[in-house]
Amino acid sequence: MRTVGEILKQARTSKKLTFEQIESRIKIRKKYLEALEENAWHKLPSLAYIKGFLKNYSNFLDLNSDEILAVFRREYKFEEKEEVIPSGISANLKASIVRLTPQSVFLIVGGLFLMIFFINLFFQYRAIISPPNLNVEKPLEGEILKSTSLVVSGKTDPDATLSINSKQIVLNEKGEFKETFNLLAGVNTIQIESVSKHGKKRTITRTVTVEEKEDVF
Repeated sequence: MRTVGEILKQARTSKKLTFEQIESRIKIRKKYLEALEENAWHKLPSLAYIKGFLKNYSNFLDLNSDEILAVFRREYKFEEKEEVIPSGISANLKASIVRLTPQSVFLIVGGLFLMIFFINLFFQYRAIISPPNLNVEKPLEGEILKSTSLVVSGKTDPDATLSINSKQIVLNEKGEFKETFNLLAGVNTIQIESVSKHGKKRTITRTVTVEEKEDVF
């Protein structure tokens, strides 16, 4: 006479089903399905679970669950006790295994605060050790001018101190500057220096040439 496990295994193999496929359909874990087909009842939690699994598994395989349970009872004389199968045994396998607890929420929030703190600390440290940004739009390096009047313009950090050829320049709220200088004919050197509030400097030098006017007789 065939055992319960043999009946289940033959029905499954005839349908060409894998344990993984059945597990995803009836939500009974693979290790329990294997134990049923092996008649390895010691691998299952209790008699109530065995009966519940056998009923669900046999129904899925289009077997008569009452007959399967009858075969099981004939083979094994257990002292039965009616129990309800906990939902956790055959719970939806797709359910999230991550459960939020007050402790985990505290750790997550605390970790976020620490991350924000260290990011802010990093940017503050970089601002201290780094020179200010400085972009000179005019004049271009090597520019040749026909006039002695020169406009120097650009942008730096709003909280920096800017000077052009040692003359302190006032910045607007965006850190932009624009200043006009009178040059001499020939080669002129323009030195733009920006100093951060932490004393770090960035200097850009531009060399321009003012064309000399030819004498007219």
